[in-house]
This record gives sequence, structure tokens and C-alpha cells, in this order.
Amino acid sequence: MTLYIGIDLSGPSNTKDTSISIFSGNHEEMRLKELMVGATDHEIYSRFENEEENMVIGIDAPLSYQPGGGDRPGDRALRNRIKEAGMKGASIMTPTMTRMVYLTLRGVSLSRGLAGIPSTSIVEVHPGAAVGLRFSDINSVLTYKSDITARKTLLDFLEIERVVAIPEHTLQSTHSFDACLAAYAAWKWHHGKASFSFPAESPIHPFEIGC
Repeated sequence: MTLYIGIDLSGPSNTKDTSISIFSGNHEEMRLKELMVGATDHEIYSRFENEEENMVIGIDAPLSYQPGGGDRPGDRALRNRIKEAGMKGASIMTPTMTRMVYLTLRGVSLSRGLAGIPSTSIVEVHPGAAVGLRFSDINSVLTYKSDITARKTLLDFLEIERVVAIPEHTLQSTHSFDACLAAYAAWKWHHGKASFSFPAESPIHPFEIGC
């Protein structure tokens, strides 16, 4: 079995809004094992640095920035893709925007630390795109951040996809649910079933974007 981990990251001064889902799975199914809420960088490293299982980690945050500022090529490509699917392009924000730069800072730092753990793969993910590019009920995708009924609809979709054992109380927090969607995106990416992918371009952009 492999651990599929989804991290819904918040900025470095607001770690209470960071949620992490940990699933165990194979190519057919993954099952929620653990949910961490309000995780600091130290707590994240402590949880995973001695993990013996192979890990695939999907992080919902920019893991690089474009030299000189502005969009990375992957940002533009993903924004165009989700707009084609009826989603809002504004949900893909430039990594160095005022609202995003602290999240980018934490994403860059955390990803480099986690990448040093043996048997670990990291992919940058977008939870909304992970379901929005697969699920026909686009209204639920557009409203799940504010509507728990929409989150329940997406949970039903995940169960059909064989993402199981997510308790309904997880839906009370959009951060916890996004962490589950981040793990789902990483799972699909790991098995070559990403609905969107953009290649890594080392050394500036060392991680692939996959949803």
C-alpha cells in the first residue's frame, strides 16, 4: 500500500487553517486513515519524516514562483483549462500576488523539506479542479466552499470513485474536505490519470502540477 496525502495549506501565520488527509491505497481504492487539523510545519515534518510507507503528497499551494513575477506557465494553462470546464479562472491566483505570496513562501519551504524524505513524491494540486474536471455537476463544484450540501454531493462522487471512509463530519470544514480532494488529485496523478498536468521545469519549477 501507498500513502496518499493531501495538504490544504494556509499561510505561515495562520496554521490553524491547515488540514492534512492521509489515505492508504492502491490503484483501485484509497481509504482515509487520519486527518490532521491546524498543523504547523514542525508537526508536519514530525508526522512524516520517519514514515516507512511510500508517500505521494499533493499540496494545494504554489510550490514555486515565476522569476520576475506574474503567472507561471502552469498557472496560465490550468486557468484556461478550468475556464473551459465552466469553473472560475480567478481561483488560480498568481503566486506573487499580495493575497498569495505568504502561502507561496510556505509552500516553497515545506515542499523542499518534504522532498528530502525517502520514497516521497510531491505534486502541486488544485482540489476544485480535481473534481471540476471530472464531475458533471459543475454547480456543486462552484458552490462547495460555501454550501455543505454541495460538499455532500462531491463526497458521494468520491465514494463512486473509490475514495472511501471519509466521515461526514469532515464536511463541516472546507479545509479538511479540500485536504481530501488534494489527496484524490495526487492519487489520480500517481496512477497516470490526471485530468490536467503540467510538467516540472527544474530548477525553477521542480514539481509537476496535476489534478
